[in-house]
Amino acid sequence: MLQRSLLLTFASFGSLILPLAAQDPAQVEALAPLLMAEDRRSFDPVVLAHGVNDPDPLVRGTAVLTIGRIGDHRGTQLLVPLLSDRDMGVVANTFFAFGLLRDTVAVDAVITRLRAPDSLSADAVGEAATALARIGGAGAARFIGAVLSGTTDMPIARQTLFVPNALVDGWRLGALMPAQAMLHFANDTSTDLRWRTVSTLGRLRIPTAGPVVLRGMRDPVPSLRETAARWLTRSFADTAGLAAVAAKTELARALNDDQPGVRINAVGSLATFNDSTVAGKIIQLLADGDPNVRVAAVSALGNARGSAATHALDLLLDRRDASWAMRRAALTALARADTAVFARRSATWLASGDFRDRIAALQAWGTLAAADAGVFRSALGDADARVQAAALEGWHSVDAMRRRSPSASGDTSLATAARTRLRAPDEHVRAAAADALRASVDRDDLDLLLAGWRQSVADPGSDARLAVLATMHALAGRQPDLLARLENPLQRDFLQRPDDPVVRAEAARSWPDLAERWGAPWPIDTHRTLDDYRSVVRLYLLAPDDLHVTIDVGGGGSIDVQLLGHEAPLTVANFLRLVDRHYFDGSRWHRVVPNFVLQDGDPTGTGNGGPGWSIRDEINRERYVMPMVGMALSGPDTGGSQWFINLSPQPHLDGQYTIFGKISGTFAPLARIVQGDVIRSIHR
Repeated sequence: MLQRSLLLTFASFGSLILPLAAQDPAQVEALAPLLMAEDRRSFDPVVLAHGVNDPDPLVRGTAVLTIGRIGDHRGTQLLVPLLSDRDMGVVANTFFAFGLLRDTVAVDAVITRLRAPDSLSADAVGEAATALARIGGAGAARFIGAVLSGTTDMPIARQTLFVPNALVDGWRLGALMPAQAMLHFANDTSTDLRWRTVSTLGRLRIPTAGPVVLRGMRDPVPSLRETAARWLTRSFADTAGLAAVAAKTELARALNDDQPGVRINAVGSLATFNDSTVAGKIIQLLADGDPNVRVAAVSALGNARGSAATHALDLLLDRRDASWAMRRAALTALARADTAVFARRSATWLASGDFRDRIAALQAWGTLAAADAGVFRSALGDADARVQAAALEGWHSVDAMRRRSPSASGDTSLATAARTRLRAPDEHVRAAAADALRASVDRDDLDLLLAGWRQSVADPGSDARLAVLATMHALAGRQPDLLARLENPLQRDFLQRPDDPVVRAEAARSWPDLAERWGAPWPIDTHRTLDDYRSVVRLYLLAPDDLHVTIDVGGGGSIDVQLLGHEAPLTVANFLRLVDRHYFDGSRWHRVVPNFVLQDGDPTGTGNGGPGWSIRDEINRERYVMPMVGMALSGPDTGGSQWFINLSPQPHLDGQYTIFGKISGTFAPLARIVQGDVIRSIHR
């Protein structure tokens, strides 16, 4: 999920339309400094200590989340005493915060608390299981295995509460996960436990998982069949020691399932077997009543290949009654099914007056290792900078595929084209140029990279700065004395601490030597006063009721979203600020993955755009089980305006992307949306 942007000052946080209920001034005064510390990523021991010792459980629970979100391991010792808090909500938050910190020192404290004879709420026990899975390590894995196998001394009732989250989050342990202890839950009478087991075993891809996932394809519960179909891919069958013919037989049968989600996942997995003999069955889905089943089937035909698949895709491109999403998927699929037919068809798309068509064609060319560089070279002369960026990205993708061949060398003409565009006016073109140059960068490129860096300092987004940073780092790998060379007075500006916290954080992760010169990436100067944070506390954190917005998708109906201001106040404030500006009105769903996710919020329509600022992540205890609204990111703390709605349970997104809303009322309009559809408006 792509969203890169720069932190700038907020003019306001938005406001409530209805009058607020009476609020406790003491709560406001206690919560505002915590919100400030979290937003600045500032580990302030005085503020945090006051918070965890406050008599108000809301303040203590918020302080605990703040410590977890800041991510400093010094917070572990502040959290341990809260495991014995009298308020179970605070205890649950404490376990959750340990999972965010991922400090292995906390494992013993979590296990000790679970073994204690006093009471723990169901929420707290569940969060403890998730925390151990997130922290990881041999000790956490042993304890989870003991609980799943019933050999622990933890009270029986508590084991029952622990198991669901241990099952669904166990994949986070990777090879340490005691998968054998999970197997008996695959036959449990509880639908929920069976689903969680199949979900994790499918992700782990271990030999014992094969029969379990295969059996899940026949489960009477649709959500379980859907999950099994998602994981029954060729790579899963190979790793789990499952016969390909058995997997394909079950997937082909599931193409007639009465649930669209099962059909979508089944056709997607069937495509991974690259078997032209199933093309006929897939073609039948082109007339399916569900629009996203049709899109998924079109994509699958590209993998099936063969004359039948190619003919069906070729015909589809001439169907004006087909949605843009279907025709785009057909063009991309043709690139895999028949390169010659695709080349002929793509010419029309490259000459289209719609920039989306031209970008779609370039992206499809970018999937072909044998692509003609002339296609990309020609598109670099396009009047639309978005198309130019797509040309560089596609060309770069082709070059990367060719470089993976032992006998191949890089495309020198790509490096030449990239060098000439490091000073392009558009930041996304410069970002694509820096990315494309990375594999070929040499010492003679330093001045060009520095020029691109200087020009990118004024960009509203972080894309170009991040790309230049990565390419400079690649150059440093070939020139160990690069940072010393940059001490030259004419080049020292690169060593000056950048204002962009996203760039500083990336340097801290990837280039420690440079980060040491820049200084610590945190705290961040948000340019907000304590009064600003008091306002957010009053408007969202202490609001008596959640606010709602309506997404009007025209003929597709409307979607009601309940905004979770109590869980993510800064994110909700940011979103409502954009809603009140009509920022999203008339935009298109630029990314739709059938039965997975819908994504919007990019004014450029490409997935690269944003509002010109970023906000801090507010990871919370909500989960992507039902359709939820989350912030799209390209890395920690890079949310801005792009957001998404999950269309099916996605446990791997939990704790990774801020959830700030949930779909209220009917989910039906979500199933009708395809890529390219327009959002007429979003309003309160």
